[in-house]
Amino acid sequence: MSASSRRLAGAAFALTSATLYGITPVFVNAAYDEGADPSGLMTARYAIASVLLLGVRFARVGTGGWPPRAVQLRLFLLGAIGLWLNGVCVFNAIDRMDSGLVMVLFYFYPIVVVLLGWLFSRHRPDRVIWPCLALTVGGVALGASDVSGAETVGVVLIVLGAVIYAGYSVVGARAMASTDVVTGLWFVLTGCAFSFGTVWLIDPPGLPSTMPATSVAWLSALEIAVVGTIVAMGAFFAGMARVGASSSAVIQTFEVLVTVTMGIVFLGESLTPRQVVGATMILGGVIWLTLAESRRASGAHESPSLEGHIAL
Repeated sequence: MSASSRRLAGAAFALTSATLYGITPVFVNAAYDEGADPSGLMTARYAIASVLLLGVRFARVGTGGWPPRAVQLRLFLLGAIGLWLNGVCVFNAIDRMDSGLVMVLFYFYPIVVVLLGWLFSRHRPDRVIWPCLALTVGGVALGASDVSGAETVGVVLIVLGAVIYAGYSVVGARAMASTDVVTGLWFVLTGCAFSFGTVWLIDPPGLPSTMPATSVAWLSALEIAVVGTIVAMGAFFAGMARVGASSSAVIQTFEVLVTVTMGIVFLGESLTPRQVVGATMILGGVIWLTLAESRRASGAHESPSLEGHIAL
């Protein structure tokens, strides 16, 4: 395959991944309408995904080749703590406000990834980080300016979820380097399934966990687990392997457009003019920084400091 054909295939994989992630909130809301709640739906999602991914792992790698126990534990805890906390924040935010706005606000996380890389890895980012940070923070402020009082909790949750996801991405990228992608993701998803499953079993006050109870809700959970998790992640990593992390990160912003469009068409959602401007500012800042990091990394012959979806 020629270099241009490889990059074209990579772009197609990345766009497919962004699209599959972007349509997920439609199925999430369908399950909510059938009586499922965020914690119960995510319990079903990650339980299904971890079982299916284990089958994929056996088919591709076999029964051997497991990473050292320390790495296994690190990846399991990454899912049990990092991905679980992120899931609690993001999917409770979707339960409280429009999914398009949730995704718009969430997408400032790549800026946080770069800042965390600077803080903990001494990877000094390109100096455009500051105008990009100002642009994205301003975009978040504009995006949140038109929400109702009832949605304020959702805004807090999604901003917190983005920060948690950024930390999870940085730690996860290092841990994943110690094993193959499928094995690493299986430990992460299993850890997340363990945490959601534990909450479902304990059923603590203030944190309800109602599993899907209808065929529509279970079909939604199955779609989210198979298409919105395993297939979407597979397409993401296939795309990144062909076009690189930075180009993939830029293409992945298409996810926001898909989510907003699906919300408008199928969920009756809308964005106010200020929220549209805020979304443009957030995505503009992310793309600007991604391209700057990519150019600098190419000149220095090193990898850019932006990470992509490990799982969401």
